Amino acid sequence: MYWFILLFPILIYPWGFDPYYTDPKTNYLYLFVFGSWLYILFKRKFRTLFPTKKYNLTVYTLFVFICLIEVSTAFSKYQHTAIYGLITRKEGLITFFSYCSIFLFSYRLLGKTRWNKTISGLAIMSLVVSIYGILQHYQLDFLPRNSMMRNYTGTYAFFDNPNFFGSYSVLVFLSAITCYITAETRKTMFLYYTVICFVFVALIFSNTRSAYLGVFCGLLFLTFFAVIKIKFLWKKWATILITLVLLLLFINMSENGRYNERIKSLVSDSFNVVSQHSTGREGSSRYFIWEKSLPLIPEYFWIGSGPDTFLFIFPATEEELMTYLSGQRVDKAHNEYLQMAVTLGVPALLTYLFFIFLILRKAFRAVRMSSGNEMLFLYGLISIVIGYLVQAFFNISTVPVAPLYWAILGITLAKSEQLLKHVALQKSKLLDRGKDQIA
Repeated sequence: MYWFILLFPILIYPWGFDPYYTDPKTNYLYLFVFGSWLYILFKRKFRTLFPTKKYNLTVYTLFVFICLIEVSTAFSKYQHTAIYGLITRKEGLITFFSYCSIFLFSYRLLGKTRWNKTISGLAIMSLVVSIYGILQHYQLDFLPRNSMMRNYTGTYAFFDNPNFFGSYSVLVFLSAITCYITAETRKTMFLYYTVICFVFVALIFSNTRSAYLGVFCGLLFLTFFAVIKIKFLWKKWATILITLVLLLLFINMSENGRYNERIKSLVSDSFNVVSQHSTGREGSSRYFIWEKSLPLIPEYFWIGSGPDTFLFIFPATEEELMTYLSGQRVDKAHNEYLQMAVTLGVPALLTYLFFIFLILRKAFRAVRMSSGNEMLFLYGLISIVIGYLVQAFFNISTVPVAPLYWAILGITLAKSEQLLKHVALQKSKLLDRGKDQIA
């Protein structure tokens, strides 16, 4: 599991007539999950995937979630797509089962000695991906591009799309930040400082506003919930924030204010929507997609249309597609929560949100009972989840990125439960000592 998480971002197959990295990453995901289940069944380790009764509500919620997806698939008019996903997206029932499996494996099988190493390894591996992304921005990439990206001048690294690369960058940037604030030596601190700088530059070059917002919210959370309370972090935190601001200013100046305009458009688009002066083109026409998608919720309220079947039910006319999207077909709602509500059904969406709530609630409980680097590491994990959830409001789930997110969810829950169990054990020992003294 550890090596799968570390290597997954760079598991690509760049050869062939039209290399599309989502395909090999999906195959790698399926192969790993299938092989892991075979190993678990062969070694009779099935029971190890389920925690004690005190901690099993989250796993039961996950089980309900996958059952609801199966019901949505069974009653879908587009069963083949619902099972296997669209050719370009691959997010059918099998993929959702794989995501849930990745969560279980990282939660129950990764091992407590590997939790911190996995996050730090994910951050360090992102250095390779980010350097390639930066080279790609300057047209120095050496791998063949697929037909959709041959004339594209931006950065997408090994993720087929700049938005997907942005989602990945949120996860690894906040992972690197987590490792940076918990680093105990100058050598490791400098290593993660370097990683943060490279990931940040690549993130800027991705030109993905949802990723900018996700990173900003993650940093904001860490600032007010962790750093502001711990004085010895202030110098370290100020150093990295000043560096990020200087990098942004330098890159923006060197590219004639391009990224300044991109960031300002976040505010202007939001203002247009709130003030009811929308043109539908806000958020790269996301607002138009959302307006057309929301009326679908009552129709597909209970079981949805089936996983990854949004393409077949999106109600826009050819004229509207030409006006707002240059004729491009819409196969995702560009909002992960709206996508779930329409394709999986509202009960599945609520179950998913409850699942996330249970993980975050347990993480916050563990934070209150921890101290030192354990507390900071947990705050970092929470910031990663929050950053992803924020960017998901404007982005889509995708196979090259989602397994990493589900693995981080598993690590967050495992780490939280381990700390809660440790505190409960300590209290039990103290109570026993008190009873012995009284006796």
